[in-house]
Amino acid sequence: MRLLSGLFYAAVAVHAKTVVQNWEITYVTTNRGLNMDAKRGVGVNGKFPLPVVEAELGDTLVLNVRNSLDTPTSLHSHGIFQKSTNYYDGVHMVTECGIAPGSNFTYEIPLEQSGTYWIHGHTSEQNYGGLQTPLIIYDPNDPYPADCEYLFAFEDWSPKTAEEIYPLLTEPNPPFRLFDYPPNALINGLNANLTGPIAFEAGKTYRIRLVSMSSFPLFEFTIDDHELQIIEVDGVLTKP
Repeated sequence: MRLLSGLFYAAVAVHAKTVVQNWEITYVTTNRGLNMDAKRGVGVNGKFPLPVVEAELGDTLVLNVRNSLDTPTSLHSHGIFQKSTNYYDGVHMVTECGIAPGSNFTYEIPLEQSGTYWIHGHTSEQNYGGLQTPLIIYDPNDPYPADCEYLFAFEDWSPKTAEEIYPLLTEPNPPFRLFDYPPNALINGLNANLTGPIAFEAGKTYRIRLVSMSSFPLFEFTIDDHELQIIEVDGVLTKP
């Protein structure tokens, strides 16, 4: 068993690479293509949606971050255990002090898990403002191979900013109710009503990756007349 384990890790190491992302975290004023007024959000490199981060098991993810906001920021890789690297966990004032405005920081994270995860801001509810994106870590020896796969990342985009919503959480008699200004749905960063059809071929196996990046648990996923098998939850393989 030790020999086999050693051979496995050696094989992973041979194919391992460094995946580099250069992110300038900025304010972006947008309505995300929705029928609503624009508001100030938090994006990367001046735009939405954020780039999907893709890597393989055994790679090292390097996030070079420039904070161009007027407040601290930090990034949390949701679901990643951060064994021996908890200083890269991104929880503001818990595992790090945050990235000060106008400064740079590099996260260098060994990817020792495969599966479907996401990266999001972990300071001042910046994920609520759009600072979030899927993190997909592929396993070269995936026990559930598929002929094709689809990714659906779900977001809610509220007409109000986090600062405007905050009184709902702190005041006994808030000035308005949450669903006086209901959030809109985004899929893969775009207006959910504009999502195109999914094409399936008979006899093929499809993996569908679902990432709920919403601030409110508003989403359910079904496909009419199809039976879905759950094979992974939060990076943990399950038995269908």
